Amino acid sequence: MATHLVMIGPPGAGKGTQASKLVEKLGLAHVSTGDIFRENIRNETELGARVKMLLESGTLVPDELTIALVQDRLQQPDCRRGAVLDGFPRTPAQAAALDSMLAKQGLLVNLAPYIRLDDEAVIARLTGRCTDRRTGKTYHLKYYPPPAEAELELRPDDSGETVRHRLDEYHENTAPLLDYYNERGVLQEFDGEMTIDALTDALLAAVGEREVA
Repeated sequence: MATHLVMIGPPGAGKGTQASKLVEKLGLAHVSTGDIFRENIRNETELGARVKMLLESGTLVPDELTIALVQDRLQQPDCRRGAVLDGFPRTPAQAAALDSMLAKQGLLVNLAPYIRLDDEAVIARLTGRCTDRRTGKTYHLKYYPPPAEAELELRPDDSGETVRHRLDEYHENTAPLLDYYNERGVLQEFDGEMTIDALTDALLAAVGEREVA
């Protein structure tokens, strides 16, 4: 039976980092809307131009566009054993669409880990985040300093004003997912202030318990 995990939490909570670790440990596919969007931006597609404009303004990509992209991604061969979904669903409507996609294959969301982090911690994390334009590697000026030779640039969606706008969007649109998945018995909360390795261990233990159950 395939396993599907939905990562939930505010921007900067570490969902992407933990998703990558879970993918490696569990042998699942990493389904990241961010990766899908960036690929289109990098290839300068018409979709990429629309997505770039929306992301730089801190606005969410419309549901119908995102759902179509994710549905196509979940049908790819590397998703046969399941997937860790990172950045999708962002709203209860998207969550319902995901349930519908999976139900057609006799599948479901097995666990929805919620990585909790307060707004001030999110702002501190994201406004210090930067990328080396040569390598594409992400650093943090305080928590993960870049090497001296790095050619740094701030991501447009990590400016202070945009981060606050993203948090407003999160509280309005994404936080209701907590009730959605709690009602379905798959929500489990984790402390976003834990170390990366400790959080990974806690997540793996939770997945193991679900599989045993």
